[in-house]
This record gives sequence, C-alpha cells and structure tokens, in this order.
Amino acid sequence: MRGSCYSRAVTIPFRPITPTRLQAKGWARVGKPGAHLLRRGAWYPVVRISSSHIVVLDVNRRNVPVDRRFLEIRYHPPERWSVVRCEPREIQRVGRLFPLTYAVCPSCRHRQGFGTDTKELACERCKKSAALAWDELS
Repeated sequence: MRGSCYSRAVTIPFRPITPTRLQAKGWARVGKPGAHLLRRGAWYPVVRISSSHIVVLDVNRRNVPVDRRFLEIRYHPPERWSVVRCEPREIQRVGRLFPLTYAVCPSCRHRQGFGTDTKELACERCKKSAALAWDELS
C-alpha cells in the first residue's frame, strides 16, 4: 500500500476495569430514637443528602433513607469508638443481652462491652484499636 498512514499494527495493553466504591459524602449516626431501624452509635457512609431533609445512608450496601433530624453528620470517617448508653427497653427490643453501656467499633461497627476505666479498646472482630469517645456519649 503506497502512502498508507497505517503501516504497523498498534497494540494497546489490556487493563481490566475495576469497580471503585463511591467516595462517601460524609458519615452519619443516629442520635435519638425515632422512626428508623439504625443502631445507635454506628457510623454509616452518607450516599446523598436531598433538599427534602432526607439523607440516604449506605447500610450494609443498601441505600436507606433517614430523616436528617435524627442524624449527626460529619465529613470525616470516625476514628474513635462510639460509647452508647442503653435503656433497658432498648435492650429488650434488640432481643439480646447487652451491658447498659457498650461501645461501637469505628471500623466494623461491632458492638462490644468494656470496663469502667477503659480509655482504649481493641475490637474483638476486626482487631483494630482506638480510643473511646467519652465526650460524644450517645
């Protein structure tokens, strides 16, 4: 072929496309009991905040809409254990025996009891260590 601009075949290396998880727009947890099924103290990634005061949270890979009035929202991931003080009726609702005060892991949301003088806790499930957020008691 005379004057052809395609004299050689060009090969492009194959790169598989890997799905990426969307960046969380923030983190939210419920503060007061209300019309929701979320656990107190557990932080959930925020998927979307709508103009109608509804916040959509990623709860176990499912989008769950929650009224913003029930939420505490922050824009960085949790670094410390949430401390939750439970009332006896809430313990009955859950159907399991929990101490009246327990902590929620900032990494995996596992609930765990702890001693009264505890300042730092290692998670029984994911083994990560972090301080307790006594100043944010929920």
